[in-house]
Amino acid sequence: MKTEKLIQLAAVALLLCSAAAGCSKKPQNTTMLHGQRPGMIGDPTSGLMDPTTPISSSEGIPASNRDFDNTTADRDAFRDQTVYFALDQATIRSSEIPKLEQVASQMRSSHAGKLLRIEGHCDERGTEEYNRSLGERRAASVREALQRLGLDASIIQTITFGEERPQIPGHDESAWSKNRRGELILLTPTTATAQGGTQ
Repeated sequence: MKTEKLIQLAAVALLLCSAAAGCSKKPQNTTMLHGQRPGMIGDPTSGLMDPTTPISSSEGIPASNRDFDNTTADRDAFRDQTVYFALDQATIRSSEIPKLEQVASQMRSSHAGKLLRIEGHCDERGTEEYNRSLGERRAASVREALQRLGLDASIIQTITFGEERPQIPGHDESAWSKNRRGELILLTPTTATAQGGTQ
């Protein structure tokens, strides 16, 4: 009986040791959590997204039957509404919200029937993989804000370019601050697509 109890005790100790070893890995946190306040768009405490998890462009959004490929892109329509982000952040600062209010209003009125692409960008610092993930989180935050402002998620597409397409060439904060951004591109369906045809 003593031997049986010792074996059970050893088995439990072994299980606890292996569980502790498996849990001892440091969680993959990101510095994006620094400086966030509860309730900010993109804040994980809002329950809307977890910035430690890469977000696909379709996560949390119903499948869209929109054809984003057969469109004409207008990069100038919302150039002045480009959203800029703080270093290592995907939360939208309150100073940037009026830009998105303008976009949402125009998409419902003068651009009704058109689509929107949000491109997430980063500055050159950080690994390529990290910057792609951060760019996607930035695009997702902009999309989320537009959804909160009443836009239909099915007309919004997100994409990340990471550090690949800097807006301003340079290796200092004046360039980096302009490269940490979410660009909004107006997409007009081609005539054949808009009429339900194919190209």
